[in-house]
Amino acid sequence: MTEFTDYFIPVNNTKNKPFSEGSFGERFAFNNEFNNEIQVALISISETRNSYTGKYNTNTNLIRSYLYKLANIDKINITDLGELKSGNSVKDTYASVKDVTNYLLQKNIIPVFFGGSQDLTIPLLRGFNNLHNEIELTVVDAKIDAIDNEFHSQSYLNQINNEFNKVFVSILGYQSYFVPKQIIATAEKNNWDLYRLGLIRNNFKQIEPILRDSDIVSFDLSSIRQSDNPGAVFQSPNGLYAEEACQLANLSGISDKIKVFSFFEYNHDNDIQKNSAHLSAQIIWYFLFGISQREKDYPIKNLNAYKKIFVKIEKTDSELIFYKNPINNRFWVEIPVKKGETKIISCSEKDYIKACNNEISDRIWKNISRNF
Repeated sequence: MTEFTDYFIPVNNTKNKPFSEGSFGERFAFNNEFNNEIQVALISISETRNSYTGKYNTNTNLIRSYLYKLANIDKINITDLGELKSGNSVKDTYASVKDVTNYLLQKNIIPVFFGGSQDLTIPLLRGFNNLHNEIELTVVDAKIDAIDNEFHSQSYLNQINNEFNKVFVSILGYQSYFVPKQIIATAEKNNWDLYRLGLIRNNFKQIEPILRDSDIVSFDLSSIRQSDNPGAVFQSPNGLYAEEACQLANLSGISDKIKVFSFFEYNHDNDIQKNSAHLSAQIIWYFLFGISQREKDYPIKNLNAYKKIFVKIEKTDSELIFYKNPINNRFWVEIPVKKGETKIISCSEKDYIKACNNEISDRIWKNISRNF
């Protein structure tokens, strides 16, 4: 592997720039070293050559400049590694993304990637490189990026089944009028977990367990409505509100399991008033703040510390075992995956209540079916 720091264009020296007291900028101006105490690494990417719309200007340093003006978060050790160098070819950039991701994961450092096109999700997955038997990928997007067999930013999800054995996909916030029936059929065939925008709005308690189980989040800025986010590559009058995007980022950070957070599809040329750059910085901030609020729940904490609840499902003559953390009221459930084997997944209190009423929720059924 190339010397790690050689992958990056460092952030410009900020020591002589005026930052307010207690800001990220002040923090990075005097302490931006990469050492063994680092928990999170910020990395910007400008690679867009596989974008469906063609190459565009990311200007990630504008996002960085807004982030540096935000309040510092004291409880976590963060470094800004700078801009990942683009390779001579897209494949070269992909190789760099994979190498950097793998290196950081092995050191238990959470990389936060921002900028570039969403096809970069694939080398992020490659970065796990047999570190995990299964990977839970959550995609936040207005569309389901599986439109054709050519590889680009709006078809990269098709590559997952071709390349990876056990990557389980959840898609949050898609809008039905952007998704043809054949793509829904493809998603259902692949057992992808789908949540329309209308289903997640005002229903974040049901979405939280999905993020709690995720290993990687790939966030398309185009999932946010145009009035809040004019600098997206794809723009639509409907979508997530800015505060909902920040809430999803915060829930992602709180998850004890998430190891990679990424967001893509920022086009600086569309961002005339710089609103999207500012919003992007706030999305990063909320993710980082979420990390500072982690509670070290399962899988860090042993399930023996939780309340164990047996629920008999009469319709199937079976039994589900739920676990409840009495401190924060989070739930998990033990499901069968193979003959004689079980798996623990996160679930909501509503999933538990349904089981008590002799029903198995869609989320639990989906997880049972895709593991057989």
